[in-house]
Amino acid sequence: MSDQRALVSRLVALRSGLDGVDFSLGLPETIDADQTRTELASQINDYLIPRLKRLDAPLLTVLGGSTGSGKSTITNTIAGADVSPSGVLRPTTRAPVLICHPDDQSWFASDDLLPDLVRHTGADPTASDPVKGSAGGASPHRSLRIVPVPTLLPGLALIDAPDIDSVEEANRELATQLLAAADLWLFVTTAVRYADAVPWEFLERARDRGTSLAVIINRVPEGAGSEIVPHLEGMLTEAGFAELPVFDIEQGDLVEGRLPAAAVADLQQLLHGLAADAEGRAHIVRKTLDGALASIEPRARDVVAAAKAQDTAVEELRLQVERTVVATKSEIAQTLASGAVLRGEVLDRWQELIGTNEMMRAIQSRITSIRDRIGGFIRGRSAATSEVQGEITSALERLLADHADRASLAIVTSWRQLPGGRALLDDRGSAHRRTELAKLERASDEYRAALAPEIRAWQDDILDLVRSRGAGKRNVARVMAFGVNGIGVALMIVLFAQTGGITGGEVAVASGTATVSQALLNALFGEQAVRELADEARNKLIERVDRLLDEDANRFRTTLWQTVSTPDRTEHLEEALHVLMQERA
Repeated sequence: MSDQRALVSRLVALRSGLDGVDFSLGLPETIDADQTRTELASQINDYLIPRLKRLDAPLLTVLGGSTGSGKSTITNTIAGADVSPSGVLRPTTRAPVLICHPDDQSWFASDDLLPDLVRHTGADPTASDPVKGSAGGASPHRSLRIVPVPTLLPGLALIDAPDIDSVEEANRELATQLLAAADLWLFVTTAVRYADAVPWEFLERARDRGTSLAVIINRVPEGAGSEIVPHLEGMLTEAGFAELPVFDIEQGDLVEGRLPAAAVADLQQLLHGLAADAEGRAHIVRKTLDGALASIEPRARDVVAAAKAQDTAVEELRLQVERTVVATKSEIAQTLASGAVLRGEVLDRWQELIGTNEMMRAIQSRITSIRDRIGGFIRGRSAATSEVQGEITSALERLLADHADRASLAIVTSWRQLPGGRALLDDRGSAHRRTELAKLERASDEYRAALAPEIRAWQDDILDLVRSRGAGKRNVARVMAFGVNGIGVALMIVLFAQTGGITGGEVAVASGTATVSQALLNALFGEQAVRELADEARNKLIERVDRLLDEDANRFRTTLWQTVSTPDRTEHLEEALHVLMQERA
């Protein structure tokens, strides 16, 4: 029993690992793996775990097959009552029906087996009496109606499942889930359709998973059984289903919607024999269990391989974000050094503040009196200084917003060309989700709103630098004379005063502006100190810009991780599979 508990624990961990993997990118190599993942997780949850917990639980037999094969009629005949609706409209079996002896009802009504199906009781197909642990109003595709049948022997239950080839996808999915939860699958086909492709695909899947099987061929024309049954048995043998039991039911008139008792006598004998034979039931359970457990590794390996392929695609999408952000940071740094900020209104306001032409004549005539001359222009003009700061803020704000817009568009464009990127961007989830994805092509509103405060905070950093540098006895009087704001603006001008991005007449103006600003700062602090101040001011600006770009790029990273599973989940799945295989070894 301890071994069974350990195995259940390992299966719970593996199911958790499977649930954690998401194949939302829709890569070609993950489509089949996603179905495998879903089916394997369901089989672990619906069958393996509950069966390992209760090896002595009643044998669950699922009657499954194609549309119109007569499953419901067979079920009603075995039950001796109309427990499962049958008729000409398809599909007839919308919600699966389970018949069992009343003594076994509590086991099937519990949430252990097929835990996600809402339970209902009663023979009336229109009844909706939920049992304990169920929620009313559930979709019929996610429910299981339990009908106690006193004529059945304890120890065995029979489910009439939806059609495996139903026109409704939900029916097909539920049929697949029920077949994976069966100890024994009674596959129902007809004399006309037993060679169809879809049923054989299901048979092969059941064989590969070790499910115990038997075949019922229904509506066999009178006297044709001796020809049809051997032909079907030959096809089964050729497909690797040697010695599979085959039951044929001759076509005949129904009595009150049910087959004559003689038509299902052999099938009834099989079911009654299993119900009365605890050892025989245990053999079938163990065979199906062993087969299902043995099928886990190859199926889970397929899921792991697909998850790794998706992880690779996700990593390339993530790297594209990082490359674009790094490139944008570099472009911004180059643009800041190119003089592009020091033009237009910024240049005009600074020229008005200090009177560049007159200051140039002062520099040329007598450099030792620069401080006195510049001080005369700046002193008492704090409002004009604030205007220059404001223009610098506006120019930087426009420049940084433009670069972030181009970066966002570049990421979206590259994603659309990479595996999985188009599916990621074309997500058709909620309206909010679609709106958020559409916003990815430009800088976020949060980024734009943060620009002006960050630039002003950087300007405060510069003023703090000026105060710190002017705190010495030699400099404090000079700084007080000119004003911290005026010197701070001069430092910003020097920082941006390169002519690479300026053309025409602005070149000469910018050159003169830079010379005056440089001369002022050199006269106050000395050339080496000015270089250090400019470097520190530039680094502080770059740090703030880099942080803003990184924060804005988090939109793309979040889009990735909210849509698909992360690589650590693949590792968790692989580790859970490894531990399970060790337990099984």
